[in-house]
Amino acid sequence: MTDAQPARYCPYCGAPVPGSPRFCFRCGAGQAGHQPAAYPPPADAPTGGQSRLRRPWSLILTGAVAVLLIVAAVPLLVLRWLPDGPDDVARSYFEALAERDADKALALLDPGSPERADPPMLTDRILNDPGYTPPGDVEVEVLYSVTDTSTVKVDYGIKHAKRQLNLTLIRDDESTGWKIQDGLLPLPLPRNDAGWDAFLVSGTAVPASRQRLEVVFPGAYLIMPVGNAIREAPPITVWAGAVETERLLVRLRPTVREAIEPQVRAYLDACAESGELAPPRCPFRGVSNGPVTNINWTITHYPTLRLQLTSGGAEAWVVGEAGAAEVTGRSNSRVAPEFASSTTFSVSGIGRVIDGKVVFVPTADRDPS
Repeated sequence: MTDAQPARYCPYCGAPVPGSPRFCFRCGAGQAGHQPAAYPPPADAPTGGQSRLRRPWSLILTGAVAVLLIVAAVPLLVLRWLPDGPDDVARSYFEALAERDADKALALLDPGSPERADPPMLTDRILNDPGYTPPGDVEVEVLYSVTDTSTVKVDYGIKHAKRQLNLTLIRDDESTGWKIQDGLLPLPLPRNDAGWDAFLVSGTAVPASRQRLEVVFPGAYLIMPVGNAIREAPPITVWAGAVETERLLVRLRPTVREAIEPQVRAYLDACAESGELAPPRCPFRGVSNGPVTNINWTITHYPTLRLQLTSGGAEAWVVGEAGAAEVTGRSNSRVAPEFASSTTFSVSGIGRVIDGKVVFVPTADRDPS
């Protein structure tokens, strides 16, 4: 009769393990070395029943932790796959303007917006003209946002001046992303007090009869009047979205004097070539008590000219003062057969554009109408 083998217990679940099996009959854990336990498990060692009770709770706890991790990750995954937010779209819009890329900017606008109906100003040529300044120092903040509508505040600056713009963005569904509804602004034009023919807005001619352009990209535009050769005005910078513009400072072109002065001298020289004591349609005349022959006029001092725009600005008043002339000739007087006389005079007329050139028209030659 063999001696009884010492009792063995599974080191994993505490269940009795008779003999020397390779695996526990209860939990299936491998029995390392097939070595019998030298002593029974401590009193607080878990029994098989306790193990069966504790293992489901550990599984439940592990599963709960996994669920929490998944729930926490879902928003990140959703944000990863959702289209850009409204603030991102607004920021991209202003980045496209800074890049002077009209097509990229237009792609971020709502294609159904009625304000897209005036496209001549919405081109790369406008954005790349030196007269256009895109917004800078852009800061974007979402003021309000729901499923398909959002309001975004945009602060931006141009040449140390600050502006603020609220944009409305919409989307039909998540696949199309956000689109800007009101990303285009009106641009006021200067008052046409001087009868300008047109305005150059960032290099593009616009009829001066218009009071404003309905839609342009945000930014600043250089506006220059286009008129005739008589008047001009320094260009002004106007912000898109402004209520009104500053007044144009209309002034006479410097080239007008350069054109008028030689014409006035030529007019007076022509008068001096007359063989009459009172040349017709001329500003000077000689006085004699009797007939004079062999008349010869000489301009001794040409008048100093003053030029001023007319009230409409389309023509220029021309006034010359302190002119002087001498006339000589032969008289029938035996006492003083040599005739000589001097006189002062002034000249007046108007400078106007005829066939594209500035022409001096003396007062005597002007149409009374």
